[in-house]
Parts: sequence; structure tokens; C-alpha cells
Amino acid sequence: MSYNIPMICANCGFENSVDARFCQNCGQRLGLVCQTCGTLNAPEARFCKNCGEQLERIPALKRGEGAEGDNHRPSSARGEGTDRRLQQLAAATSPPPREKVRLEGRRTGERRQVTCLFADVVDSTRLVEQVDAEDWTEIMNRAFELMAEAIQRYEGTIARLMGDAILAFFGAPVAHEDDPRRAVQAALDLLEATGEYAAQVKRRYGVDFAMRVGLNTGPVVVGVVGSDLVSEYTAMGDAINLAARMQSAAPPMTALIAESTYRFVEPFFDCVDLGLVAVKGKTEAVHAYRVRAAKAQPGSLRGLAGLRSPMVGREAELERLAQLSQAVRRGIGRAALIVGEAGLGKSRLLQEWRATDEEAPGEGRMRWAVGEAASYGRGMPYSLAIHLLHSLLGIVQGAREAERLARLQAVTAEVFGRRQAEFYPYLGHLLGLPLAEAELSEVRMVDSQELRRRYGLATRELVRGLARRQPLALALDDMHWADPSSVELLRELFPLVREEAVLFCCLTRPEDDAPGWTLVEAMRESLQASLMEVELHSLAEADSGRLVANLLGVERLPETLREPILKKADGNPFFVEEVIRMLIERRAIEGGNGAWAAKGASGVHEIPDNLQSLLLARIDRLPETLQHTLRVAAVIGRQFSVEVLEEVMGERG
Repeated sequence: MSYNIPMICANCGFENSVDARFCQNCGQRLGLVCQTCGTLNAPEARFCKNCGEQLERIPALKRGEGAEGDNHRPSSARGEGTDRRLQQLAAATSPPPREKVRLEGRRTGERRQVTCLFADVVDSTRLVEQVDAEDWTEIMNRAFELMAEAIQRYEGTIARLMGDAILAFFGAPVAHEDDPRRAVQAALDLLEATGEYAAQVKRRYGVDFAMRVGLNTGPVVVGVVGSDLVSEYTAMGDAINLAARMQSAAPPMTALIAESTYRFVEPFFDCVDLGLVAVKGKTEAVHAYRVRAAKAQPGSLRGLAGLRSPMVGREAELERLAQLSQAVRRGIGRAALIVGEAGLGKSRLLQEWRATDEEAPGEGRMRWAVGEAASYGRGMPYSLAIHLLHSLLGIVQGAREAERLARLQAVTAEVFGRRQAEFYPYLGHLLGLPLAEAELSEVRMVDSQELRRRYGLATRELVRGLARRQPLALALDDMHWADPSSVELLRELFPLVREEAVLFCCLTRPEDDAPGWTLVEAMRESLQASLMEVELHSLAEADSGRLVANLLGVERLPETLREPILKKADGNPFFVEEVIRMLIERRAIEGGNGAWAAKGASGVHEIPDNLQSLLLARIDRLPETLQHTLRVAAVIGRQFSVEVLEEVMGERG
């Protein structure tokens, strides 16, 4: 009996073939429904992305069992052509974007900053001539499925399928703070999946199948266009055209990005500067970059090239945190909770805290392990926990499987000694590393609930063993993006502060609807006196002015330059940096070496691109009624009374 993921549509209940990825009846993306919480997961998932429950595989019906013919596919669905399949793929969008598209249809176009991804089959005309029409349809259907999976993994929206090409948006209809990064990572995943698929196509059909991808970031107008009979959610603007041109210029199995995308992703990806590239339809050459891979040690978009400033306005908070380090060095476990809105400097404070601790005199220096949650990590079970484990084990990002395996074996042998076999299989399984047959059999014997418990136990004992050798600090950054399964595992770790020389630190935004907030509440309830809370607020005007002066290297700024920066930044350090970056790029300020000066009003009243993404991401999470209120309020102005807003809202119905 073969075991496969049942392909039953959660939307309409239709039974599809066991290898289907999209419902043949309604076009909904298929997957495995978690029996614990009901969440729909990807077909290849091992754990539920919501609750972390191990997903159960059930026997697939053999041909002819329980229903007639071709694995339950009705006669009306068999033999359908490419058009039907492409319509189904185009409809395959996760529920939040799909609901947003429905709401967008109520109003006219919306101007947004979007990263466009354009992928196309290389030399498809020649390939079509070499294979049968039905075979080509089968090849393209599977190719589109692979592309759709990569795009939706990072919450992009498939806007259009065009024969042998696909257009996707990152930033519409739902925005994220890091849409360019998501789009580039999706492109790399798409090309990796296509490379594996191309080998299969070569073996079966004898043709060379390849893709190429182009990306560009820029303003577009998005919305539902068309008539009552035919309409689609799409975008219009030159940003889409340039993405298509980037794709045309890309060599096979590569991704080319325009400079407008590169400036957002340079800290995260290794790119080859191709210089100016002539593209069709453009009077001037375009600066292009070829993306090679994700960086082993990603940087940060924070900071301005050539402009630096000491941390400003957080001296008191840093002093309080340094006291925790001293306690842990003396063998007393402690915990810290750093809470603040986006851009207030949580990560910078952690960075300064680590630097201060490492420079402190005396013995007992702490070892730091940092886990960072990715904004797209909520749908990836145990992603934060795995990132923290890599840091604990000293595994660098991008390390090969053999290197990761050797490091896990060495550390667990040192920490557990003769008890290594008790914990090693579960840590290896959690990290996705290959296990010996006996070890794998042991892991498979336990049910999902017990497996989660043993993951937590093995991780806790690893932390305990490391802390007994050297005071240990565990820092969890961006907990507001943590996946639920990691949150449950991490709850096993913070109680160690009452037993060992462990510093447990959590950095998060004040988002009580995020899965990671349950960890915050558990820490508050359980640790009490052992927990120090640090709440970050906007900088005072004097501190903001000092930050601006430090960045620009001047003691006093002209009021024409200082006032608009402080007003737009509103005490947020990240906003200060982004406003200065924008004004330099717009040449509203020029100079250097202590001689910066305002050169005009260009850009002073605009919102920096990074901040647009941040604000849109927050707005898109609000209910439609609140979004409507925001649109009305924006028309009134920056400041207004509640009475005025109520009156205007009343007039609008």
C-alpha cells in the first residue's frame, strides 16, 4: 500500500488525484489539512505551520477504489487543455491576498510600491516544436506548479499567467516590510526547483528546459481592471515593463534585478554588478545585477553608507541590561524583554549590549547565541528554533549538510557524553539532518505530541549543558514574526534562568495578536523578579537632533535642514536614517565633511520607500473598516480632532 498526502480540497471538498497541487474543480491550492487545528499546509510539509503538529499521511486509494476511474478525477475534468489549468493556477492565492483582491474591487486603482517578478521559459518556441502538444502541456503545468509554490511560499501574488511566462507581485494586494527580499528569495527558490525539474524533463522528453527571471521594484497602480464580464486584479506602470526587460536580458537559469531592487536587497544576497545594460524600450541603459545566492552572513538595511553614529538616547536602557550580564556572570540566571515599535532600535540595543558585555573586564564572559525570526517564517515550522540551534552549535548560514552534521555530532558528544544517543536523534531530526536507520526508526516510533516534547527536552538539555561550561545568553530577535511551533519549543528554555547561568532575552514589537506574544506572557507570569522589561519609546527631540548631527558629521545644522528631518522622523531612529537617505538621494541635501546644506525642497514632503513598505504592511493588516477610516483621515490632514473625523465620516455615509 502506498502512502501519499490526500488531495481533498479544503474549499469545495472535491477529491483530486494524489499528485494534484490545485483543485480541478475550483482552482484552490491543495495541501494537507492539520487534524489538530485545521490549518491547510503545503503537500510537502512535515509539521503544521500553525500548531507544529506532525502531519499525518494516510493511505492513498488505489485506482478504482471508492470512486470510478483515474484517481477520482471526473470525466468533465479529464482531458482539459492548458487554458483551464492556467485559470486554476491563476486563482491559487492564499486567503488573505484573495480577500484583499475582493475588497480592492470596490474602489479604483491604488498607488503602491511593488516588486514585480517576471519568469519565462527560455526558447520555448523551439521546445514546443520538439515535443508533442500534450507533453508540452504536461511540462508547463508542472513548471507553473513549481513557480507558484516558490512565489506563494513568500506570500507573493500571481497576477498573470501568459503562455510560458508568469508575472507575480510582492507588495500588492498585501504589503510586507521586505517585499523586495521576499521576491528575490522566491526567484532563487524558483530557479533551484526548476533546475531539479529540468533534469527530469531531459530524461523523459530529451529537451533542455530552462527558466530565467527578471525583477524590478517601483511604483505601480494596482486594482481590478476590465468589464463586468471579464476582469482581473493587475498593476499598471513602467515597473512591470522593466521587470519583463530584465527577464529578457537574463541568461538561462539566472535572475536579473534592476538597481531599484538591488538597493533593498544588497545586504542579503551576493550579486554580480553587470553595469549598464541596454534594454528594449528604454532610451537609457539600465544598471543591472545578477543574483547569485543568499549571503552566508546577511547584513542589515539599517545604516547609511559612510555615515555612522553612536547609539543615542538609550544610555539608561543599556546600563540596566549591562547589570543583567554581570548577574549571569556571577552564576545567577536572568531574563530580559525588550519591547518597542518598528524602528525604535531594539536590534541596535542588543548589538550594543553584546559589544559592551564582550568588552567587560574580568572572567566569566558570556557566550551569545542569537536566533532571528524572518518576516516570512510564520509558515515555516520550527524556523526560529532551528536558527537559534544553528547559533548554539556554531553552524554558519549556508553551511553544507556534512558540515552541519559534523558540528552537531561534535557538540552533542562534548555536552552529553555517554547520553548522546538519548538526544542526538531528535536534534538531528529537528534540524533536518540525515540519521542512521536505527536513529530514524526511533524517531518514527513516537507520535507527534511526544516528538514535540522530545524536541524541547533535547534542546533544553543542550542549553543546560552548554551553560554549565560557560555563562550563556540566548537572544531571540523579532519574536513578533516567530512561528507557533518554535514558540512552543522556546517555552521550554526560559525556565532555565532559575537553574543555570542563562540569560534569556526576547525582542519584540507590542503585537499581542502574534504567536510570539504568548511567550512574552509566559515569561511575565513565570519569571517575575528574574525578568527585566525594557520598553523603548520615541527619542526626545534633542536626541533626534543629536542623531542627525552625528550622521551628517556636523555640530549644528541649518534650521531649513534640521526641521523637516525631525518632523518627518518623529523621534524614530530608523525613520531618521531613512529620511536622511532619501534627502541625499534626491539631492535635497548635499555636501559632506561637516558642510552639509539644503539644496532645495525636492523630496522633503515624500515618504522614503522603506517607510512606505513598513506603513503599508501595518495598514494592510487592519480590518477594511479601519483602512477606510485611515483613507478619510489622510484627506483631512496630519492632525485633526475626533469630532472633525466623525463629521466627515458621517457625511461619507
